[in-house]
Amino acid sequence: MEKTATAKKRGSFPGAVRKRWYVFALAGIALLSFWLNFYAISRLGYGNAYYAAAIKSMMQSWHNFFYVSFDPAGVVSVDKPPLGLWVQCLFCFLFGYHGWAMLLPQALAGAGSAVMMYVLTAKRFGRPAGLIAALVFALTPAVVVASRNNTMDMQLIFVLLAAAWFLFRSMETGRWRYLFAASALVGLGFNIKTLQAYMILPAAAAAYLLCAKEKPGRRLLAGAVSLVVLAAVSFAWVAAVDLTPSGSRPYVGSSSNNTEWDLLTGYNGMQRLSGGMGGAGRNGTFRDDGRGTRTDGANGWSAQNGNNAGAPAAPNQNQNGGTGNSGNLPAMPNRSGGGTGNAANGQNGFAGNAQGGFRLEGMGAGNGGMGGVGNDIGTAGPFRLWQQSMYGQASWLILPALFCILACVRRFKWKKMTPKQGIFLFWVVWLAVVAVFFSFASFFHRYYLCMLAPGIAGVVGIGFPEMLRAFRGRKGWKQWLLPLTVISSGTFSALYVWNNYPALRSWLVPLIAGAGAAALVLTAVFLLRPKKALALAAAGMAAVSLLAGPFYWSLTATLYVCENITMPYAGPELASTSKTPGMTRNQETFTSSDSAAQSLENYLVKHYRSGSYLVVAQSANDVAQFIVDTGLPAVAYGGFLGSDNAWSLDRFKQLVEEGRITYVLASSDGRGGGIGGSSEILSYVKSNAKQVSASAYGGSSGQGGTALYVFDSGTKK
Repeated sequence: MEKTATAKKRGSFPGAVRKRWYVFALAGIALLSFWLNFYAISRLGYGNAYYAAAIKSMMQSWHNFFYVSFDPAGVVSVDKPPLGLWVQCLFCFLFGYHGWAMLLPQALAGAGSAVMMYVLTAKRFGRPAGLIAALVFALTPAVVVASRNNTMDMQLIFVLLAAAWFLFRSMETGRWRYLFAASALVGLGFNIKTLQAYMILPAAAAAYLLCAKEKPGRRLLAGAVSLVVLAAVSFAWVAAVDLTPSGSRPYVGSSSNNTEWDLLTGYNGMQRLSGGMGGAGRNGTFRDDGRGTRTDGANGWSAQNGNNAGAPAAPNQNQNGGTGNSGNLPAMPNRSGGGTGNAANGQNGFAGNAQGGFRLEGMGAGNGGMGGVGNDIGTAGPFRLWQQSMYGQASWLILPALFCILACVRRFKWKKMTPKQGIFLFWVVWLAVVAVFFSFASFFHRYYLCMLAPGIAGVVGIGFPEMLRAFRGRKGWKQWLLPLTVISSGTFSALYVWNNYPALRSWLVPLIAGAGAAALVLTAVFLLRPKKALALAAAGMAAVSLLAGPFYWSLTATLYVCENITMPYAGPELASTSKTPGMTRNQETFTSSDSAAQSLENYLVKHYRSGSYLVVAQSANDVAQFIVDTGLPAVAYGGFLGSDNAWSLDRFKQLVEEGRITYVLASSDGRGGGIGGSSEILSYVKSNAKQVSASAYGGSSGQGGTALYVFDSGTKK
């Protein structure tokens, strides 16, 4: 009797492990996700300096905190709503102002979202489905990229997945309070990244209106009330800002009329589809004379005879689109030898060869988007997501997802659709809506593709076990979906790697092809000897073949750490010796402690007077690093793009007269700064201020570029 009890006790731990295997598997996936998201995160610097500067400014006063001011003086706000930045700010209050503290919320949200995919899937479709969904989400390269940056996309996705949980509960129980909670969470998502949060609405509407446990009339009524809740939460902060007198708050950055409403419908709304923010900015127009000349109608300069196929170079940038002469643009100071790039696809190369000062890169336009290394979004069209620059970010499993949808197809009885069917429909519609948007939108960054991940993960998580069951049960035509998935997806992935990354031909291509071949052999053996172990082994090898590519791409974003990256992406390109992939404007120069930019910063701090501005410039990227490093009131009166009208010329003159404006950064070559901004202030600066010799702050006089001007204390209006 005693021996039996002892034996049971000894056997209890392995039994518990077998019973709770999924808990350990989920914990492993969560740890893998967090490691991918957080490893060496302190070496990433501050990520996007524009938002890092805003956090520094927001920590200085509640006024700046509420209005998400870019600069400590509260002159211009950033171009995003507040919630995601508030979270980052609170983490910095808790841990101190560090780059990793700003990035931590995104890393946690990424790992938490992987767990949420399990929670949303396992209860309705089984634990294997939940684990597959969590793993697929965690290994999506764009998810890892966004989780390692201070942009707020992963916070948004986590909030939207929480909203999905409440939506599913409402569908299953018929209780409206869950639906209203889901609407409120989507509204919070709106206050993280505005209209991007609403990409969930078609999926939510289709699932709820077709499949909820309610009579159709009550579904419509509940949906109407939930829209009221959604609007109230979404626009509460927008209304608070727009109802505040403009003189009592910062200018709304990147808006055309100083309102949050214009920002969310314009720059953060329709311009994402129309692409009206690249190139010369919203106010400039480029013309092509057919001889390689690009003329900026706003700023009046041209680049001739360059190989700038399909896109203009931007102000303050010497651009070489591969080979050839950049034309009449002045060389960039403090650079030698520059890089090369392809202006046609948005990867703008830079060529220098001058001395002194420091370079401030402009923003080129590639396919209607914002230029700069790392923002190649391909050509709009139905196959954009399969193009070289896009496929590696999130598209690896789109083809398997389509086969998974086929595996789950049944004869629908539209009058008797169940909540379980509605949940699968939710993921399908999520995937379809997001894929269509990114296939045709004119402006976005590649890390935005993390929005594809929940749809792909949900569909694959539900569909892959169904595909395996159909294969094991030899259920008609569906039994062939598993081998067809392995053949088609494995072939495309292997060819993608083979054609674009020769260095990976020796190991990644054989891994993808070899695992796929092993899966096919095992499926053939299973047809002769139908054993469960053979089917599971075939599924395992298929998973290796399908996930090898995205796993390695995710690793590149983790292992090849890039400091202060603005437009992050994943891929073997990150393994190069270049330290600047994805940087824009003056960020690169600040990575070197002995750069001319660092010397200029030291000079400005030394000559700073309390009550004045440290320095004034037109574009936020010209002063962001000054704010990050010093916390002093450096001001960009033109906002992020340099095209805002935060100050009129009269206001600028008044601030000069009051002694608040002493130092100004402006172009010294006769061209306007920023993108499409007014040149009145710059003309006034050049006419009334004295240019500071570069040697005064550690540089040397040189050609063109951006120069420092000073107003003497006796300067008058």
